[in-house]
Amino acid sequence: MRHSINTQTGLILNNMHSKKSGIKPLLPWIILLGILAIFVFIKVLPKTIEWVSAQKQTKVITQEIETLKITLKANEEKKLDIQSKFDSESKEYVIEESQIFPEKFSAYDVSKIFELFSIQHSLLDVESVLRINSIAFSGGNEGKVGVTLNLLCTEDTLKRIIEYLQTGDLPKNFIDNEGLDASDIDYLKNHRLPVAHIQSLRISEGEIDAGVELKRIVLAISFFVQN
Repeated sequence: MRHSINTQTGLILNNMHSKKSGIKPLLPWIILLGILAIFVFIKVLPKTIEWVSAQKQTKVITQEIETLKITLKANEEKKLDIQSKFDSESKEYVIEESQIFPEKFSAYDVSKIFELFSIQHSLLDVESVLRINSIAFSGGNEGKVGVTLNLLCTEDTLKRIIEYLQTGDLPKNFIDNEGLDASDIDYLKNHRLPVAHIQSLRISEGEIDAGVELKRIVLAISFFVQN
Protein backbone atom coordinates (compact mmCIF):
# COMPACT_ATOMS: atom_id res chain seq x y z
CA MET A 1 0.00 0.00 0.00
CA ARG A 2 2.73 2.44 1.01
CA HIS A 3 4.67 1.46 -2.09
CA SER A 4 1.68 2.30 -4.28
CA ILE A 5 1.37 5.78 -2.72
CA ASN A 6 5.07 6.47 -3.19
CA THR A 7 4.80 5.45 -6.81
CA GLN A 8 1.87 7.84 -7.45
CA THR A 9 3.67 10.70 -5.69
CA GLY A 10 6.73 10.12 -7.82
CA LEU A 11 4.66 10.27 -11.00
CA ILE A 12 3.06 13.55 -9.93
CA LEU A 13 6.42 15.10 -9.12
CA ASN A 14 7.81 13.95 -12.48
CA ASN A 15 4.85 15.55 -14.34
CA MET A 16 5.29 18.85 -12.50
CA HIS A 17 8.99 18.86 -13.26
CA SER A 18 8.25 18.22 -16.95
CA LYS A 19 5.78 21.13 -17.09
CA LYS A 20 8.28 23.49 -15.45
CA SER A 21 10.95 22.37 -17.88
CA GLY A 22 8.57 23.16 -20.82
CA ILE A 23 7.71 26.67 -19.49
CA LYS A 24 11.31 27.81 -18.99
CA PRO A 25 12.27 27.73 -22.75
CA LEU A 26 9.16 29.88 -23.66
CA LEU A 27 9.88 32.68 -21.18
CA PRO A 28 12.66 34.41 -23.18
CA TRP A 29 10.43 34.43 -26.27
CA ILE A 30 7.57 35.94 -24.36
CA ILE A 31 9.87 38.65 -23.00
CA LEU A 32 11.27 39.29 -26.50
CA LEU A 33 7.79 39.55 -27.99
CA GLY A 34 6.82 41.96 -25.22
CA ILE A 35 9.85 44.14 -25.91
CA LEU A 36 9.09 44.02 -29.64
CA ALA A 37 5.48 45.01 -28.99
CA ILE A 38 6.61 47.92 -26.83
CA PHE A 39 9.08 49.03 -29.54
CA VAL A 40 6.37 48.86 -32.21
CA PHE A 41 3.98 50.81 -30.00
CA ILE A 42 6.54 53.48 -29.07
CA LYS A 43 8.54 53.82 -32.28
CA VAL A 44 6.90 52.22 -35.29
CA LEU A 45 3.21 53.00 -34.66
CA PRO A 46 3.63 56.81 -34.32
CA LYS A 47 5.76 56.86 -37.47
CA THR A 48 3.15 54.83 -39.30
CA ILE A 49 0.37 57.14 -38.15
CA GLU A 50 2.49 60.15 -39.15
CA TRP A 51 3.17 58.62 -42.59
CA VAL A 52 -0.51 57.86 -43.17
CA SER A 53 -1.40 61.41 -42.11
CA ALA A 54 1.27 62.83 -44.42
CA GLN A 55 -0.07 60.75 -47.31
CA LYS A 56 -3.60 62.05 -46.70
CA GLN A 57 -2.33 65.62 -46.47
CA THR A 58 -0.32 65.17 -49.67
CA LYS A 59 -3.41 63.89 -51.44
CA VAL A 60 -5.44 66.86 -50.22
CA ILE A 61 -2.73 69.31 -51.31
CA THR A 62 -2.49 67.60 -54.71
CA GLN A 63 -6.25 67.92 -55.19
CA GLU A 64 -6.11 71.58 -54.15
CA ILE A 65 -3.30 72.22 -56.64
CA GLU A 66 -5.27 70.56 -59.44
CA THR A 67 -8.34 72.62 -58.49
CA LEU A 68 -6.21 75.76 -58.45
CA LYS A 69 -4.81 74.93 -61.89
CA ILE A 70 -8.33 74.50 -63.26
CA THR A 71 -9.41 77.78 -61.65
CA LEU A 72 -6.36 79.63 -63.00
CA LYS A 73 -6.96 78.23 -66.48
CA ALA A 74 -10.62 79.27 -66.35
CA ASN A 75 -9.64 82.75 -65.13
CA GLU A 76 -7.02 83.08 -67.86
CA GLU A 77 -9.56 82.09 -70.51
CA LYS A 78 -12.04 84.56 -69.03
CA LYS A 79 -9.36 87.26 -69.01
CA LEU A 80 -8.49 86.59 -72.66
CA ASP A 81 -12.18 86.68 -73.57
CA ILE A 82 -12.67 90.00 -71.76
CA GLN A 83 -9.49 91.40 -73.35
CA SER A 84 -10.66 90.28 -76.78
CA LYS A 85 -14.06 91.94 -76.31
CA PHE A 86 -12.41 95.09 -74.96
CA ASP A 87 -9.97 95.25 -77.89
CA SER A 88 -12.82 94.73 -80.34
CA GLU A 89 -15.06 97.36 -78.76
CA SER A 90 -12.32 99.90 -78.09
CA LYS A 91 -10.44 99.46 -81.37
CA GLU A 92 -12.21 102.40 -82.97
CA TYR A 93 -11.50 104.66 -80.00
CA VAL A 94 -7.85 103.58 -79.73
CA ILE A 95 -7.31 104.37 -83.40
CA GLU A 96 -9.10 107.69 -82.97
CA GLU A 97 -6.95 108.55 -79.95
CA SER A 98 -3.76 107.76 -81.85
CA GLN A 99 -4.93 110.12 -84.58
CA ILE A 100 -6.12 113.07 -82.50
CA PHE A 101 -3.03 112.88 -80.27
CA PRO A 102 -0.40 111.22 -82.48
CA GLU A 103 3.17 110.44 -81.47
CA LYS A 104 4.50 112.50 -84.38
CA PHE A 105 3.04 115.16 -86.60
CA SER A 106 2.45 114.29 -90.26
CA ALA A 107 2.27 117.33 -92.55
CA TYR A 108 1.26 115.03 -95.40
CA ASP A 109 -1.76 113.63 -93.51
CA VAL A 110 -2.95 117.06 -92.36
CA SER A 111 -2.55 118.52 -95.87
CA LYS A 112 -4.48 115.65 -97.43
CA ILE A 113 -7.31 115.97 -94.89
CA PHE A 114 -7.66 119.70 -95.59
CA GLU A 115 -7.47 119.11 -99.34
CA LEU A 116 -10.19 116.44 -99.38
CA PHE A 117 -12.33 118.46 -96.98
CA SER A 118 -12.15 121.52 -99.24
CA ILE A 119 -12.90 119.50 -102.40
CA GLN A 120 -15.91 117.73 -100.93
CA HIS A 121 -17.19 120.86 -99.21
CA SER A 122 -17.09 122.75 -102.51
CA LEU A 123 -19.32 120.05 -104.06
CA LEU A 124 -22.13 120.63 -101.56
CA ASP A 125 -23.59 123.67 -103.36
CA VAL A 126 -22.65 126.93 -105.06
CA GLU A 127 -22.23 128.83 -101.79
CA SER A 128 -20.03 126.14 -100.24
CA VAL A 129 -16.94 126.95 -102.28
CA LEU A 130 -13.80 126.45 -100.22
CA ARG A 131 -10.41 127.21 -101.71
CA ILE A 132 -7.18 126.58 -99.90
CA ASN A 133 -4.59 128.90 -101.43
CA SER A 134 -1.74 127.78 -99.19
CA ILE A 135 -0.80 125.77 -96.12
CA ALA A 136 2.32 126.67 -94.13
CA PHE A 137 3.84 124.66 -91.29
CA SER A 138 6.07 125.98 -88.53
CA GLY A 139 7.47 125.04 -85.16
CA GLY A 140 7.30 121.46 -84.03
CA ASN A 141 8.83 121.99 -80.61
CA GLU A 142 7.33 121.00 -77.25
CA GLY A 143 4.64 118.87 -78.85
CA LYS A 144 3.07 121.72 -80.83
CA VAL A 145 3.06 122.42 -84.60
CA GLY A 146 1.87 125.67 -86.11
CA VAL A 147 -0.23 125.64 -89.30
CA THR A 148 -1.35 128.73 -91.23
CA LEU A 149 -4.19 128.37 -93.74
CA ASN A 150 -4.93 130.94 -96.43
CA LEU A 151 -8.51 130.39 -97.55
CA LEU A 152 -11.23 131.82 -99.74
CA CYS A 153 -14.72 130.95 -98.50
CA THR A 154 -17.99 132.35 -97.20
CA GLU A 155 -18.46 133.18 -93.55
CA ASP A 156 -20.84 130.21 -93.19
CA THR A 157 -18.18 127.90 -94.58
CA LEU A 158 -15.65 129.38 -92.18
CA LYS A 159 -17.96 128.48 -89.28
CA ARG A 160 -18.03 124.86 -90.50
CA ILE A 161 -14.24 124.78 -90.74
CA ILE A 162 -13.87 126.09 -87.19
CA GLU A 163 -16.39 123.56 -85.91
CA TYR A 164 -14.54 120.79 -87.74
CA LEU A 165 -11.25 121.86 -86.16
CA GLN A 166 -12.78 122.03 -82.68
CA THR A 167 -14.74 118.77 -82.75
CA GLY A 168 -13.11 116.65 -85.46
CA ASP A 169 -16.61 115.74 -86.68
CA LEU A 170 -17.53 116.12 -90.33
CA PRO A 171 -20.45 118.44 -91.15
CA LYS A 172 -23.79 116.65 -91.11
CA ASN A 173 -24.37 117.35 -94.80
CA PHE A 174 -21.22 115.32 -95.58
CA ILE A 175 -22.83 112.14 -94.30
CA ASP A 176 -24.69 109.94 -96.81
CA ASN A 177 -24.53 112.66 -99.44
CA GLU A 178 -24.68 110.98 -102.85
CA GLY A 179 -23.21 114.06 -104.51
CA LEU A 180 -19.90 113.60 -102.72
CA ASP A 181 -17.09 111.14 -103.35
CA ALA A 182 -17.68 108.16 -101.06
CA SER A 183 -14.00 107.16 -100.93
CA ASP A 184 -12.94 110.68 -99.92
CA ILE A 185 -15.64 110.81 -97.23
CA ASP A 186 -14.53 107.42 -95.88
CA TYR A 187 -10.96 108.68 -95.73
CA LEU A 188 -12.05 111.75 -93.77
CA LYS A 189 -14.10 109.58 -91.41
CA ASN A 190 -11.14 107.29 -90.73
CA HIS A 191 -8.45 109.99 -90.53
CA ARG A 192 -8.91 112.70 -87.98
CA LEU A 193 -6.95 115.88 -87.42
CA PRO A 194 -4.84 116.15 -84.26
CA VAL A 195 -6.15 118.20 -81.37
CA ALA A 196 -6.18 121.81 -82.55
CA HIS A 197 -6.21 125.28 -81.01
CA ILE A 198 -7.05 128.35 -83.09
CA GLN A 199 -4.39 130.95 -82.39
CA SER A 200 -5.70 133.75 -84.58
CA LEU A 201 -8.18 134.55 -87.32
CA ARG A 202 -8.09 137.39 -89.87
CA ILE A 203 -10.92 138.09 -92.27
CA SER A 204 -10.63 140.52 -95.16
CA GLU A 205 -12.38 141.29 -98.41
CA GLY A 206 -11.91 138.64 -101.03
CA GLU A 207 -13.71 138.28 -104.34
CA ILE A 208 -17.05 137.52 -105.92
CA ASP A 209 -17.43 134.07 -107.48
CA ALA A 210 -20.65 133.17 -109.32
CA GLY A 211 -22.44 135.88 -107.38
CA VAL A 212 -21.14 134.56 -104.06
CA GLU A 213 -19.04 136.85 -101.88
CA LEU A 214 -15.94 135.00 -100.71
CA LYS A 215 -13.84 136.26 -97.83
CA ARG A 216 -10.10 136.02 -97.61
CA ILE A 217 -9.25 134.10 -94.45
CA VAL A 218 -5.93 133.69 -92.66
CA LEU A 219 -6.32 131.04 -90.01
CA ALA A 220 -3.44 130.28 -87.61
CA ILE A 221 -3.76 126.93 -85.84
CA SER A 222 -1.67 124.93 -83.39
CA PHE A 223 -1.84 121.14 -83.55
CA PHE A 224 -0.72 119.12 -80.53
CA VAL A 225 1.25 115.88 -80.70
CA GLN A 226 3.17 113.72 -78.25
CA ASN A 227 6.62 114.56 -79.66
